[in-house]
Amino acid sequence: MTAVLSGDADIGFMGSEASIYVYNEGKEDYVVNFAQLTQRAGNFLVSRDKNENFKWDNVKGKTVIGGRAGGRQGIM
Repeated sequence: MTAVLSGDADIGFMGSEASIYVYNEGKEDYVVNFAQLTQRAGNFLVSRDKNENFKWDNVKGKTVIGGRAGGRQGIM
């Protein structure tokens, strides 16, 4: 959310709660969620490169950015 609002990103992956928090703060420039990516936990992994045969072993030695500090995705 911070990257989108600051102009560092044009689109972001986030739960609807992030948009609700910003809207409820009375901000005029808030993000509108327009798609649902998941129906359950909301955890997903996105890559810059296409990988037809993904295995979790592929993540070893890579840098994974886990969302906001202290968030569930970072902990997992």
